[in-house]
Amino acid sequence: MVSVGSVIAGYRIERVLGTGGMGSVYLAKNPTLPRRDALKVLDAELSRDRAFRERFIREADIVSQFDHPGIVSMYGRGETSDGELWIALQYVDGTDAEEALRAGVMTPHRAVHIVGEVAKALDYAHQRDVVHHDVKPSNLLLSDEIGDGERVFLSDFGVARPIKDADREMDGAFTATLAYSAPEVITGDPIDGRADIYSLGCTLFRLLTGRQPYFQADGVVGTIRAHLQQAQPRVSEHLPWATSDLDAVIAKALAKNPAQRFGSAREFAAAAADAVRGAAPPAGSAAPYRAIPASPAPRRVPPPRPAAVVEQPAGPIPPPPRQQLFDHATEFRPNQAPRRARPQVSVPKVSAPKLSVPSVSMPRPIVILWCVAAVLIVAAAVLISLVVRREMSPPPAAAPTSTPAPVGDTAAQEQLTELLPPGYPAGSCEPTPISAGTRAVVSCGQNTDPGGPESSRFTLAEDATALQGAFTDVMSRSSVVVCPGNIQSPGAWRRNASPTSVAGTLYCGTRDGTAVIAWTTTADLLLNVVEADTSEMADLYRWWSSHS
Repeated sequence: MVSVGSVIAGYRIERVLGTGGMGSVYLAKNPTLPRRDALKVLDAELSRDRAFRERFIREADIVSQFDHPGIVSMYGRGETSDGELWIALQYVDGTDAEEALRAGVMTPHRAVHIVGEVAKALDYAHQRDVVHHDVKPSNLLLSDEIGDGERVFLSDFGVARPIKDADREMDGAFTATLAYSAPEVITGDPIDGRADIYSLGCTLFRLLTGRQPYFQADGVVGTIRAHLQQAQPRVSEHLPWATSDLDAVIAKALAKNPAQRFGSAREFAAAAADAVRGAAPPAGSAAPYRAIPASPAPRRVPPPRPAAVVEQPAGPIPPPPRQQLFDHATEFRPNQAPRRARPQVSVPKVSAPKLSVPSVSMPRPIVILWCVAAVLIVAAAVLISLVVRREMSPPPAAAPTSTPAPVGDTAAQEQLTELLPPGYPAGSCEPTPISAGTRAVVSCGQNTDPGGPESSRFTLAEDATALQGAFTDVMSRSSVVVCPGNIQSPGAWRRNASPTSVAGTLYCGTRDGTAVIAWTTTADLLLNVVEADTSEMADLYRWWSSHS
């Protein structure tokens, strides 16, 4: 932190406006003009990191070329004597849309006004082939004047980039705004301005309802699933006045396929304004509502990762029940064998005949003969009953024989073996039983190359769906972190020999003191999972970089 009263390149620091993972923003007195500017200073340690320096410099290069009333202006940039990079930006004396929402001064009419102004700035950037990549309420600055004259500024182009550079690897900053990220940003597919339209649709949903679109998602993996697979949320489920027209507008902006979204940000903003103004209560007729404050990410097993930030709003309004990710789950009770239905056998009932004994006195021998006959009849009935039961009972079950679990066919095993990275001596990898959706699996011990993993597991999937399911399962059993070098996680990865083609998806995580790196190779339907001690994450990542 730079202390108040310090001077940076002639700018005298007056107070802190905000801090973040990359550095801090200060209110500073301009050295030559009678005004105050916002001075954005990159942390000293990050200023020495190549990836962060490039990102910071790229922001200045992009914003310096813009001249739009809805985009924060840049006045200058430089580097301090201590090596810290800085940018001087236009200071907006007001608040941002997220803070206004939390303060309870956001109305539907104000929300569509803000989105309409931001749409103009986005279309301006898109016409110059720049994608913002980080559209969210906290990056929409608001002047003090509330109403139609309220000025709105789009800020923080730190992860913006020209569309022509879209094939370059995105950095790890994406994980901080996953709640507003388009599906193609998550999967690493080609990106254009329609990704910003998706984020703007998420932003409008947040400003209207006080919730993020997929607020019920369970952690990072759940949010990714929701953006990629779950149906678009409905505003009408949260606001009584919202109509199906407004739901349709949000659904189009949040379409999974970019081709199905609005053609421009202004087109979306106009459709949203028509839907809101035709249904929302008149301005001033109802009290503004407050956003449901964000709470920590829900507990997972293992506990939530410390790096990624996915807000889970919670508050006095209880959220609806969480949707089950797997609808066809079957209850399983361990150590309890299934009950076999016992066949019901109808056995004829044989009973001794009723004896009518005359009241007159009978000779003793005759009485004895009658008694013996009765005993024989009863014994015969019992014997018949036992014989019938034995004949009708099912044969005893044969003792179960243990059969080894399948490990895949020979061809699949040979194919998988050929796809393994180098560093595994003969005998260090063994076939592992396969499960549904897999063709072959091998588990390996220590890789002998420098920085190699202590253990590995390689899976050959049957199809792309099974591959994605297995990859998601790996993520759900660990806590996501940004990969070393500030590389996006999860995110697309590309081979050095073909940097314009996405080879698969990369993930870095931790689990119980273990560093986990997993990646898919789409063309081969291959899932690779390698592990080492958490302290060796950097070495493990370097090994991956040289072996993937």
